[in-house]
Amino acid sequence: MKILYLSPGCFDMGGISRYNRYQIQSLREIVGQDNVVVYSLLGKEKDGFKEDFKVNWSANGIKFSDKIAFAIKTFVKGISWRPDIILCAHVNLSGLAHFVAIISGAKSVLNTYGLEVWSGLSKDSAWGLKNSNYVISDCHFTSRYLESEGLRIPGTTTVIWDCVNLDVFQPQKNHHLMLKKYRIPDPNKYFNILTLGRLAYSARHKGYERLIQVFKEVAKVEDKARLIFAGKGDYSQELKNLAKKEGLVEKVYFTGMIADEDMAKVYSAAHVFSLVSDRGKNRGEGIPLTPLEAMACGIPIIVGNQDGSQEAVFDEKNGFIIDPFDLSTHKTKILKLIQNPELLNEKKQNTSQIVKAHFSYNKFKEKHILFLRNISQ
Repeated sequence: MKILYLSPGCFDMGGISRYNRYQIQSLREIVGQDNVVVYSLLGKEKDGFKEDFKVNWSANGIKFSDKIAFAIKTFVKGISWRPDIILCAHVNLSGLAHFVAIISGAKSVLNTYGLEVWSGLSKDSAWGLKNSNYVISDCHFTSRYLESEGLRIPGTTTVIWDCVNLDVFQPQKNHHLMLKKYRIPDPNKYFNILTLGRLAYSARHKGYERLIQVFKEVAKVEDKARLIFAGKGDYSQELKNLAKKEGLVEKVYFTGMIADEDMAKVYSAAHVFSLVSDRGKNRGEGIPLTPLEAMACGIPIIVGNQDGSQEAVFDEKNGFIIDPFDLSTHKTKILKLIQNPELLNEKKQNTSQIVKAHFSYNKFKEKHILFLRNISQ
């Protein structure tokens, strides 16, 4: 089986890039590295993954000339190599992918994640989404949305949840030098509430402002509570200003960008992880990777109920699902964990079990084996 894989980018540290990297790795292991040809629209970047990742060709960005070069490479490879499958890793490339699949006699497969499918589709993206032979969604929420909106015929979408590298993400001991490096409060003295991701205006749906307002109320009750924003972006200064305005400057910490090798340690320095996103145009999540990584490090999570995030919590065994705009309930859930150490420990123990059962790389790979088997019949 030969697979031509078209990715928007495999090198930045966003969730789609991570999903693509895991998917490409699994496909290479299943059908052989020489049978998977990967083209990436975006090339390597300074703030991307340090770990090298092989692709067969990449453009340098999203300029018109880059898109033309990407399209030409795809046409030529599709016609000359005759792949069995063209797997498109983003809906914005789906029109091109499906058209080349038609002329090359391949089956077209499209990945979908979340906000990109409910935020307005171009004509070629809408055509590619509706006509791709098969669709993979990273969560049931997006899958149901596609079918309920008539964007996909029922039964043509397969859900394959994102995964976590459990060899890397596991509970870690926190050395004082690492805590000092990122200005993280000592978890033995304080109750650390962590959120991690792009602190960007384009990611405001992740609820960063709301979290500061929730924390303000938590801090009135529990003096040992601390809030940590891990990551960087063009929105970080506004969040710092908000924390200062609310009189929280000594209790809200900003780490800046986290190095790959320190991610598990930063997660492990928290007591609870919060990412409560809301959904709308250009807003929302499929199933975000950061809560899964936090769980793998033994940290309970709090997520929202408006998108695929809710699929990371199982019957409140490993955390809580809340309405993004119900700040009172958000506060109550955090205080419940602070004031009930036995409940916190119970949820911490459940997180690792749930990640291993549902979000491991091996489970991710098994689902791809089954998917390829089903579409090859």
